[in-house]
Amino acid sequence: MSKIFALYGPSASGKSEIQQELTRSGLQKIITATTRPPRQNEQAGVHYIFMNDLQFEAHADANHFIEWTRYNGQYYGTLKSSIDEILNNNGSAHIVLDLSGVLSLKTMYPNTVVIYVGANIETIKRRLEARGSSPEEIVKRVKQAEEVELSSVYMQYADVVVWNHDGIDFTDTLMKIKEITAMR
Repeated sequence: MSKIFALYGPSASGKSEIQQELTRSGLQKIITATTRPPRQNEQAGVHYIFMNDLQFEAHADANHFIEWTRYNGQYYGTLKSSIDEILNNNGSAHIVLDLSGVLSLKTMYPNTVVIYVGANIETIKRRLEARGSSPEEIVKRVKQAEEVELSSVYMQYADVVVWNHDGIDFTDTLMKIKEITAMR
């Protein structure tokens, strides 16, 4: 049976690293759309569906997106066709979204399995510093995690909660998520 696995959680909780490992293990990644320019080594159709503002806005006006947002002056969104193509071929796939995107996805595709990936504040701060985030960005993201993203209200939409912080072996976290994707 085909399934969509949606990961969400605070910045620096390890969602992207988990997504990379799931992709390496053969679970298809849902490719999302963006208007931001490709970064070095990013390929169209592999990392993102790259569009200009006019193309993105035309898709939004035609209601082609499950969800979309504007972040740092760029559009990001998930095309319905990206999900439908996978489900129509009896495939399963994964995607990383914010909570708003998870709720939109779950509304349109109720069989979506929602996985919250959490980490403690100390780990989030350390990872943000290691990424080279500015002190202002670190304060902003840590505050968001403390006040919103680590709350039970924020986590309540998850079908499964996993923790991925310092002191927990990443391999164990990844194995839990792989077990979830294999069982559903």
